[in-house]
Amino acid sequence: MKESEFRHLLKVIYYQRPISRTALSGQLGLSLGYISLLVKRLQADGFLVEGGFADSSGGRRRVHLQLNPELAHLVGVDFGTANIRVVVTDFLGKVLSFEKYASATSKGKDSCIKLICDQVNSYCEKDAAIRAIGISHSGVINHEEGAVLFWPKVQGWERVPIRAILEQACGRPTLVEDSSRTMALAEQQFGEGKGIKNLVHVSLGMGIGSAVFANGQLCLGHKGLAGELGHITIDEYGELCSCGNRGCLEVFASGFAIIEKVRSALRKGVISTLAGQEDGILTIESVVAAARAGDRLSQNVISEAGTHLGTALADIVNLLNPQKIILGGAVPRVAQSLLLEPLMLSLRQRAFSHSVHDLEVVISRLGEEAAAVGAALLVAERVLEDELRRKVDR
Repeated sequence: MKESEFRHLLKVIYYQRPISRTALSGQLGLSLGYISLLVKRLQADGFLVEGGFADSSGGRRRVHLQLNPELAHLVGVDFGTANIRVVVTDFLGKVLSFEKYASATSKGKDSCIKLICDQVNSYCEKDAAIRAIGISHSGVINHEEGAVLFWPKVQGWERVPIRAILEQACGRPTLVEDSSRTMALAEQQFGEGKGIKNLVHVSLGMGIGSAVFANGQLCLGHKGLAGELGHITIDEYGELCSCGNRGCLEVFASGFAIIEKVRSALRKGVISTLAGQEDGILTIESVVAAARAGDRLSQNVISEAGTHLGTALADIVNLLNPQKIILGGAVPRVAQSLLLEPLMLSLRQRAFSHSVHDLEVVISRLGEEAAAVGAALLVAERVLEDELRRKVDR
């Protein structure tokens, strides 16, 4: 028995769980007897457990296999502009604990990173089963180096080697990825993306990002920078974006843009139930609540954001022809149909009709911890490789 055979078998089970021995035999082209020998060894080493039965049309029911959820515990950290969300999960992504903290980016990079290191170390002290850390960050990421290249609207985050910092401070293997991609990973495992091979996930919070899956594979691009949907140009003469370009989608449709457009209108004296809050704390939640209560300013700003987002997505649909688009993040989660209806109107007007005909555009059903859970899933495969190497080489 070769390590490569164990590795391949485990990866198939991990991504297609649950699955029976018979299904594995047919898919891998190995005899049922040999599959059973591999499974028996992996069960003895604690990698696999049985759970439930496959559907049967008669005869003996086939037993399902899945990876052992207690093979390791994982930490996932979602590092956003406003909040830091931290989860501890089992090996299959089940959330065991969840905490949320204010990012306090105004206090500087070092303060933010210290907060994460302190929290992760606290979890590791309480749970010896934690084996690795996944970081989801809303900045522009070089995932190979584990570094934040820059963070739009946040100063002091140029070329920050966050992976090296966390590994040294916490003593656990760490991987870093863009938050849109970690959200998409969570969707593929637990949400609207399960079983979908051609998928675009759009993360719409204070900024805008996306993740693209083509034939089941995540598209990273030449230097891992694919998916910057927020910086598609909507108006070449538009407002200056934090990236240095003008008229990017982010200045029209992000949560930050929605809040700033409402604030600007209030300062100009536009009539609104939000009057008096232009110099206070406006949030997506408060703008959406006002829109639902009939405030025309809030309704118009959200509708314009949806229209611009639909315009950008029409280009994506024409270029990639996805089966499904999933909208994740705080803005669609809160705004729902207020955003989706103008988005779909714009998308249908601008995209190739045959591509839109059976396209699904849905709002994520996952909670605000989705990016953090995806970050934990990000490191699961690395832990699996390390454990397999350690046990098979004994």
